[in-house]
Amino acid sequence: MGTIVQLSKKREEKDKQNSKLKAPDGETVRLWRLSMEIDDLIKKGVMNDSLPPDEIATILSHRLGTLISCCDKPDELAKFCAHIIERMNSNCITGEPA
Repeated sequence: MGTIVQLSKKREEKDKQNSKLKAPDGETVRLWRLSMEIDDLIKKGVMNDSLPPDEIATILSHRLGTLISCCDKPDELAKFCAHIIERMNSNCITGEPA
């Protein structure tokens, strides 16, 4: 009987923790959707249109450069993006693409 009570308490604690999680704000949801749309375009280009991934990466790097030049702190953003690229290109298995 004691085990059932402990499981019940653990479930209550877990429910409290889950209720503390905030729903993502509107901007986060829009950015996530944009990210998924970009992934879909890349996959379509590689799989359906037989475009070389290297060429798609080149196009994306040019577009990223244009985007970075429009921000307030382009040097900081460029370093941050380079860090993300290095991390994504490491040998670590992350499960899902970013």
